Amino acid sequence: MKELKQDPRLVRTRQSIIEAFIQLSYNKEFSQITVKDITETAQINRATFYNHFLDKYDLLEKVVSEKLSLNLGCSSHPKPLSLEDTIKEVFLALIRFVENIPAVVRSQEEHHTIESIIHIELTSLFHKQLVRECPDCDPAHTQRLSRLLTHSITGMSRDYHNHFTDTSPLDYVNSLLPYLCSGIKESS
Repeated sequence: MKELKQDPRLVRTRQSIIEAFIQLSYNKEFSQITVKDITETAQINRATFYNHFLDKYDLLEKVVSEKLSLNLGCSSHPKPLSLEDTIKEVFLALIRFVENIPAVVRSQEEHHTIESIIHIELTSLFHKQLVRECPDCDPAHTQRLSRLLTHSITGMSRDYHNHFTDTSPLDYVNSLLPYLCSGIKESS
């Protein structure tokens, strides 16, 4: 199948909007950023903004999803990763992600939006991984396990940032991985 090529102007404009939003987020809270601010910083008109995004919330969602996807990179490995390696990679990616977006997350509303996006992305990733490892498992059970892994990893990330910053992220996740994986394997 032939791959569709995107117009480079559209790609540049979209990237310009994203960069303007990120730049503004370092100086203003999300609630204070307007579409007008974004369009002026990106040097585009409002119609162009709305050709790419529904509103600033859609822009926030896309920025977070893209940044998280770039950090995850689990699908970029030449061979599929084991569940243990996927958990480890996701945890390390989540740590990198959280360290790279502090300016955007200032209010509770933004924090909740970003957390929701992370949960959706991680649940989907873990679900695909579990289905690949156990294709005959009950789909409802696999979905519950993927949500369990998502909550476990995000909780571990929060715990690491709050209490273990003197430990390397890799040492932290390696110390908990056997306990997490043994429970998952027993229930599959």
